[in-house]
Amino acid sequence: MTSIQRITGLASGMDIDSIVEKMMTAAKQPLVKLQQQKQILEWQEEDYRTLNQKYFDFRSTLSNMKLTSKYRARTTASSNENYVTATAANNAALGSATIQSVTQLATAATKISGSGSETATTISKSGAKIKADASLYSQTGNFLNGITWNNGVVVSQSFSGDGDATASVKLSNPPVSTTTDGITYYAMNVKVNGKTYQVVNDKSNIPDNEKGNYAVYNAESGVLTFDSAVSSGSSINVEYVAGAVTETKTLAQGTAMMQLGHGLIATDAGGDQAFSLKINNTNYVLENDKLYAESDTGKSSPIGTLDASTGLITFTDSSVLSGESNTVSVTYSSKYATMSLGSYNEDGSINKATFYIDGTDSLNTVMADVNNHSTLGIGMYYDANADRVSLTRKSTGDLNKDGDEIIIGGSGNDFLNQTLQFNGSKESGGENAKFTMNGLETERTSNTFAINGVTYTLKSKFDTPVTVTVSNDTDTIFKNIKDFVDQYNSLIDAVQSKLNEDRYSDYAPLTDDQRKEMTDTQQDQWDKKARSGLLRNDMTLKSSLSNMRSLIYSKVNNANISSEYNQLSSIGITTTSDWLKGGKLEINEDKLKAAIQNDPDSVELLFRATGNTTSEKGIVQRLYDSVNNTYNTIVDKAGKSTYVNTQFTIGKNINDLTDKISDMNDKLGKLEDRYYAQFTAMEQAIQKYNSQYTYLSSFFSNS
Repeated sequence: MTSIQRITGLASGMDIDSIVEKMMTAAKQPLVKLQQQKQILEWQEEDYRTLNQKYFDFRSTLSNMKLTSKYRARTTASSNENYVTATAANNAALGSATIQSVTQLATAATKISGSGSETATTISKSGAKIKADASLYSQTGNFLNGITWNNGVVVSQSFSGDGDATASVKLSNPPVSTTTDGITYYAMNVKVNGKTYQVVNDKSNIPDNEKGNYAVYNAESGVLTFDSAVSSGSSINVEYVAGAVTETKTLAQGTAMMQLGHGLIATDAGGDQAFSLKINNTNYVLENDKLYAESDTGKSSPIGTLDASTGLITFTDSSVLSGESNTVSVTYSSKYATMSLGSYNEDGSINKATFYIDGTDSLNTVMADVNNHSTLGIGMYYDANADRVSLTRKSTGDLNKDGDEIIIGGSGNDFLNQTLQFNGSKESGGENAKFTMNGLETERTSNTFAINGVTYTLKSKFDTPVTVTVSNDTDTIFKNIKDFVDQYNSLIDAVQSKLNEDRYSDYAPLTDDQRKEMTDTQQDQWDKKARSGLLRNDMTLKSSLSNMRSLIYSKVNNANISSEYNQLSSIGITTTSDWLKGGKLEINEDKLKAAIQNDPDSVELLFRATGNTTSEKGIVQRLYDSVNNTYNTIVDKAGKSTYVNTQFTIGKNINDLTDKISDMNDKLGKLEDRYYAQFTAMEQAIQKYNSQYTYLSSFFSNS
């Protein structure tokens, strides 16, 4: 409203505010009606959307009831579950099968350390048993055959794919390499979302039939490039062995210690300096765990020490870090060993994995790496009592007809062959299950296998026939149909209650002024009646109920359905006699279960049959189309939560009323200002009259 100067009753003594308020009350009646109309539309919108959520939920139920799994539940029974158990998929054929005998169960291939010698050999020296949770490097001398260590640092880096057609990542250190048949390979494990890639030095070395399985490392740039696209957000993990790593840190004056990132430092490298230190511009060398300036030829003044087992540098000469900020660069190597394992798959393919063992790793760490490898499929276990290690294929069966299932290479596998005593170890197990089924001798790689939709599990060897019977799971199918009927009835009940809801036309939506005069309880009671019956006898809803009743009770004229079960009433589902309840459904449990048992195919098609005409379609197919049309009609009328008002009819009407209310408020503001202006003019006139009267009266009083 416009702000104007108002004089309210000072001269006249009248309650101008009260007078204007009463005058405005009458003028506001058209505005009140607009506000009430808007409120009614908002309530209708809420009621429509609440009901439409039920239509949406029922439509989802109908979508599920189109699936064959709702009508083809199967149950199995074994004549001897101590020998054979079974489960059946929904598509399993009804009937029975007999397993006459099982002569051999499937077993997993196993290799035991030391089994290649005539007497069992332990991995530890006598009197120096290893500890599975201690670092391997610290126990090198406790192993019977020791451990062959190489100089190098095991580095792990992780990247995220950026979606480029040719993805590439930059490694922080150059990896060590080997050359075989003129091809350079790198000591590197590369995985993208768990898929393993081999790494070569030249794209031309990638076999034509292996495209998409390789990456190329450029030694000059340090960049690893994949030969196929890596999708955005992919997890790229690179583990490799670097000959040495360099760490650079800035240390404050007087710093006493510096911890290197690796906890084990190699102090020799076959005659080459394996450790170097540079502080600011001065080089330092390591000798007998002590650090000397390179210029200190006599090695008379050590500036600190290195604990090679922990990677901790301790500075004993504070003068070397005399500046406020000191740049310290350390280049060093560590100790590592390698281990390679392979395994066969049923299709003849081979899984291969190379493990890089850091000197700080324990045997438990190595075993966890093997056990957690996603594709290798080998379990590794150390028994402290026997002091031996086992390797077991996680899949059972004879997966390699020509040899072992578990592959332990020779060259470069000293840790497995020598340290863990697997050289020449003999493999046991790795056998197929052998049995006779329905008179046919056959075998499987696993004791659990599927035939014609039935999954069998062999529990033991036996020669007494066991019969497995597959039948309809009547109870489950009955429950699925009952749940559908319950959902249908819930929708019918909700819609019918709105259609029958009483309308109290004398209870218009409350104005703000009216609410001020009521308690909260009175307001709630009034609102309940004011918004009651807003969808009473709604034509969209009435048409929906009438259509659903017609569709659900009509016969399904489909040639694939027995005439004995071509409508709901024939399988025990009928409408209630009380039509005021909207034609809800009732189930005769015995009759429905009998129909499911006697003719499951017809029962299924009664619900989900397809066809060119409505008459040919099953009940669910018909209802889905009807419910979907009603849902869309209500959306057009009342929208949904993601819509703006301009997208649906009621919303547009609300916007129109909002505009009218805004215009009306502007007009009322101007009217109120005019009233106050008129009263202000009156007050000013009275004030002027009073002043003149007082002035004239003074002349008479003086005489």
